[in-house]
Amino acid sequence: MSNRSTKSTMLIPGAIGEILVSARTTGKLTVLDRHGLKAAILDESLSEEEQRSIDRLLRAVVKGRIAVDPPPKTRPPGAADELIPGGESTSPWLS
Repeated sequence: MSNRSTKSTMLIPGAIGEILVSARTTGKLTVLDRHGLKAAILDESLSEEEQRSIDRLLRAVVKGRIAVDPPPKTRPPGAADELIPGGESTSPWLS
């Protein structure tokens, strides 16, 4: 018997459809869209139609028709701010 706990992922009904519509309308996938797709892919109860829709969306990303927003840059805890010549900080945290 395994001691590993299984984590159940619950998808919001219609979430995949909303992600597809958003990606087609805006031409890009946001960080939240990517998290939703990850949850959907891990969900074993997806219908065949939903699986095909995700496959089409991923093909559009590979072909460059849908752009992927990069994750937001975060500043690691304790990171020193870099200075450029002239004493101006390049850190967006100090702007």
